[in-house]
Amino acid sequence: MTAPTIDQVPALELKSAYVKFGGVTAVNDVSLRIPAAAGISAIIGPNGAGKTTLFNVLTGIIRPVSGQILIAGRDMTGRRPDEIFRARIARTFQGARLFAHLSVRDNVRLAARSVSAPGRPGGPSVWFDRHGDALRRAERALTEVDLPHLLWSVWPDQLTLLQRRLVEIARAVTAEPVALLLDEPAAGLNTAEKERLCALLVRLATSIGCRIVVIEHDMKLVMSIAERIWVMNFGCLLSEGTPADIRANEAVIEAYLGTRSHHG
Repeated sequence: MTAPTIDQVPALELKSAYVKFGGVTAVNDVSLRIPAAAGISAIIGPNGAGKTTLFNVLTGIIRPVSGQILIAGRDMTGRRPDEIFRARIARTFQGARLFAHLSVRDNVRLAARSVSAPGRPGGPSVWFDRHGDALRRAERALTEVDLPHLLWSVWPDQLTLLQRRLVEIARAVTAEPVALLLDEPAAGLNTAEKERLCALLVRLATSIGCRIVVIEHDMKLVMSIAERIWVMNFGCLLSEGTPADIRANEAVIEAYLGTRSHHG
């Protein structure tokens, strides 16, 4: 058997994960491989399907009852969220969680400093000056997400919802992620803001060279930017495929997209 090449090793892999809350199985024997190649994937499913729980498992917030987490082929099962972050797996949350008492730039710089902590594995950069380097990387991340320079010194409560989302994405970008997990980034945005976000994500995946994975309920958005989609239902992985595969999958249509009678 031929050994896998570097390009074939997933950025992030989950093997046979189970998560239970009391008597409820939130994640039921889920395995998935998030490729290292730059691009966008998506996870969809009804509310309560286990999507955010899956992100929490992948980022060390929840420890599964069983299963294995691999980052670039390295076993990271049971590692803390800060260790996962320094291993270049970054995420955002459903609500933009910014520190109200810190400026936009300092919110991002705080994340950059945590990445610079001793013991950070791998990465294309060498981290010497933690404070100076954190500031440079924070400003670089804010530039990557197209946040105007004049907003870098303002407080989070002076930002629009989209701008707050961009700041949170910038914090994640400071990790120089190989996989960037975004939990409902378009929630609450208007049509124009969603279009701007989509354009940014497509460009960002290429410019920072990472795989972006979005949890999202806006099917128009998902189908327009995702190359591959995972569908979850009742904690299980129901289906996986291209947007065309998902549109044609009868089980997905019944469980999530609606019956054909509802959609013509």
